[in-house]
Amino acid sequence: FLTFEYLMNRHARVNSTPRSSISAPLIALYGGIAGEALWLASYPFDVVKSKMQSDGFGTEMRYGSMRACFRQVWREEGGARGFWKGVGPTLVRAWPVSAGTFIV
Repeated sequence: FLTFEYLMNRHARVNSTPRSSISAPLIALYGGIAGEALWLASYPFDVVKSKMQSDGFGTEMRYGSMRACFRQVWREEGGARGFWKGVGPTLVRAWPVSAGTFIV
């Protein structure tokens, strides 16, 4: 929402128009951009969350904590690269979903 609000307010300020006059296609564009920004900012945390959710229990548990999961992904999956696997399809999906969310 932060990115969407920023873009909407900036558009209104730069064009000296009320927010209510911003067209639906521009609202969709700003919503799509906001969705992309959200996923880019949060994707590494989503990777860790997903790994911990699918982790085993008891003796099969690989991650004792979020910190341990971050460390293990960093060590075993190529550093920062390990936190961005699969981001492409997520971004492709995020644009239309976010655009639609904000335009409704």
